[in-house]
Amino acid sequence: MTAVSDIEKPKVSLLYNPKVRNVAYQLLLCGVIAVLVYGAVANAIENLRRAKIASGFGFWDYPAGFDISQSLIEYSSTSTYGRAFWVGLCNTLLVAGLGIVFATIVGFVVGIARLSKNWLLARLASGYVELIRNLPVLLQLLFWYNAVLKALPEMRDSLAIPGGFLNNRGLFIPQPIFHPGFGAVLAALLVGVVGSIAFRIWARKRQERTGERAPVLWVALGLIVGLPLVVFVLAGSPIELSYPEKGRFSINGGIEVLPELVALLFGLVIYTGAFIAEVVRARRKPPIRWA
Repeated sequence: MTAVSDIEKPKVSLLYNPKVRNVAYQLLLCGVIAVLVYGAVANAIENLRRAKIASGFGFWDYPAGFDISQSLIEYSSTSTYGRAFWVGLCNTLLVAGLGIVFATIVGFVVGIARLSKNWLLARLASGYVELIRNLPVLLQLLFWYNAVLKALPEMRDSLAIPGGFLNNRGLFIPQPIFHPGFGAVLAALLVGVVGSIAFRIWARKRQERTGERAPVLWVALGLIVGLPLVVFVLAGSPIELSYPEKGRFSINGGIEVLPELVALLFGLVIYTGAFIAEVVRARRKPPIRWA
């Protein structure tokens, strides 16, 4: 008798092999998509050529011909479109960086206030979160710009604030002047950030291995805050502030922050801070109940 294991299994044709057919269908679909994309791109290029519209990044070196009111780098109406792009990118990074810092502070404070045992404080924080989170951010930006900042006094009646002035033309704050040696402070800050990240990674691996916790917070504060502060003092305080001075018809010196930027930053901080506050409140650990 012939063993069952010795019986040869019938060979399946490649045409009826499910794996082969799946791969073939996918290749066919990719080919169809590639043809459609190629046709759409070729059609768009042909239409642009007929309409005499230039495509690509050739415009990058053309003069922009428009002004940008707020710029961190040198810019004028004769600058190129490429320069205008970098100005916009710097302004975006400025708003994003300041917004992250201030929104984190606002969200942390409000989140802790929601956990307070003081009934009034907790209800005020809760009302702020529920109100701000349910209003469109665009509506809030328009409110801060039109109803608040544009209602401020004019230039001659500017409100004096610590270190500057505030009016309907914007916020005037001290301008930092950097002297030689400030680069060392920035280098110390970079070293502190990298060192704190490396220490955190080492502390986590050490805790997984031994169960012992390292003072990550204090070490990070020492590296990020203490180290640059020590270098700042040793370098002779290489930063000087130029305070704005109020004249008869204008304010001289300092940095002028336009009301549009103030409204954008203030609105984003208030709006994002409400979400961060809810995250902080939700991170509270439940109390341990003993049986």
